Amino acid sequence: MIKKQCSHVLLMAGLVLFGGSTLLAQYDQEYKPTASHTDEESRPERKDTGFFRRPAKETAATQFEYAKSLSDIGRKSAAMKQYNALVCKWGDSPEAPKAQYEYARLLEETGHQKQAFDEFQYLVDFYVGQFPYEDVLDHQFRIANYFMTTKRVRWLFGGFKAPERALSMFEKVVTNGPNSKRTPEAQFYIGLINEEMGELETAASAYETTRRRYRTSSLAPEASFRRAQCLYHMAEKTPRSEVGYRDALSALAMHIRDYPDDRNRETAQNHLIGLKEKLADMYYDVAVFYDRIAKRPQSAVIAYNDFIRNFPTSGRTEEATKRVDQLEMEMEKK
Repeated sequence: MIKKQCSHVLLMAGLVLFGGSTLLAQYDQEYKPTASHTDEESRPERKDTGFFRRPAKETAATQFEYAKSLSDIGRKSAAMKQYNALVCKWGDSPEAPKAQYEYARLLEETGHQKQAFDEFQYLVDFYVGQFPYEDVLDHQFRIANYFMTTKRVRWLFGGFKAPERALSMFEKVVTNGPNSKRTPEAQFYIGLINEEMGELETAASAYETTRRRYRTSSLAPEASFRRAQCLYHMAEKTPRSEVGYRDALSALAMHIRDYPDDRNRETAQNHLIGLKEKLADMYYDVAVFYDRIAKRPQSAVIAYNDFIRNFPTSGRTEEATKRVDQLEMEMEKK
């Protein structure tokens, strides 16, 4: 039985990979965050002084040492205020990026996760090359992961998570560091969150970016399978769409080919065999329509032959072949 299924899979893989390559083009595009996710309108302006942001010292150097001394003795709120005041007053000084980093780090440490993420982003936006790059991206990744996985407490209504907020954060991480060590994981989570939100087409695109751009990542096989799974579920929702079926079949066959030892191989094979049968039924139904309902024998012969050519191992192939012979004989008599 297993050998028979595998032979079906290999036959279909060849058919689908040849016939569906152009159809998959729409899902082979790089994932691009939507405008609502990138928060373009909320991009911060350069900080400036104000009544509540006045530094306690006369120079940036002495201000930084003062803020550090407050942090060292555990006065974190006061330290944050003074670090931020330094950035507002002396934004172009050598101490500014160091103060901004400490400000963001203390915000995260004291539980102000969203504000901390934004303040780390301020470093990325205004102090390129003046801060520990990988470390800042690591902080942002951890904060995004916090919002994705931590259940928040809401009075009366139980717990809830904030996947949309985490989504925009992971997108920032990918944009900030496309070659960072954290980026493959962040890109994968973009797909995962979209999948959980029911945005299957967007999820498939994000998974494809993970699979193609980060081929050596340990997440590439899982991204490949989840992409195929998303396309499979999309095809299930549009049962009369040949394009949807072929897209899903191509992705499933590609996953089986590229990752023969993957733990999801059997599931992918079962999906592929099931979709193959449904696509075969669709082709056969077209032939039957021309044959029995429309009474157009020439069109029926073409449709039956199309079915036989595409699905030579189907249980209906012999029946279709006999019907083609009958129709051709009837047309010759006329």
